[in-house]
Amino acid sequence: MDAVEEVFGISRHEMPPLDLAGATDGGVVRKLFSDARVEMTPDKVEAYHASYLGHLQRRLQDTAFAGHLLPAVQPLLDTLAAEPQVHLGLLTGNLRRGAFMKLQRLGIHTHFDDGAFGDDAEDRNHLGPIAIQRLSDLRRVPFAPEDVIVIGDTPKDIACAHACGARALAVATGAFSSDQLGPHSPWRCVPSFADHHGIARLLMEAF
Repeated sequence: MDAVEEVFGISRHEMPPLDLAGATDGGVVRKLFSDARVEMTPDKVEAYHASYLGHLQRRLQDTAFAGHLLPAVQPLLDTLAAEPQVHLGLLTGNLRRGAFMKLQRLGIHTHFDDGAFGDDAEDRNHLGPIAIQRLSDLRRVPFAPEDVIVIGDTPKDIACAHACGARALAVATGAFSSDQLGPHSPWRCVPSFADHHGIARLLMEAF
């Protein structure tokens, strides 16, 4: 909400709450403009993005920053990255620059070459085909949707996978429990990344 106050001149306390779970930054920005009753012109959107990214970088570098990797994420990524048949991409609602800022702060940015981001489409369900095409172009391998597994912790992540014909590995490390994720029909659902050897094996044996 730092950017809301800086760009719109409106106190964050005057804005209604946001549902950020599985949202895209593009969709969030549109809602913020609507809630603030500010015309959403390209120049104003660019100004908002610049303010947001500046404040994000400041907060990420603050000594009080409390963000951390979930247990076993680093060894899981290391294991998958070492497998030549595995290609890691990002499918996130974050703006591209914001996503890599966050990953760099946590030391895992080198694992991901490309993907689809919140500035590619406001609707998360449109991001899957973009990510698949970009990774196909980058690796010069024609990935099909059935070659892809989307990992996420919200029902919107599962829906995004379904929308592009990919499978969804749901992980109950966020605001949604396994019981809440299960009814959305993920391919598999795990409680956490703790068994990273088992999860890596599950992913590699899926094809």
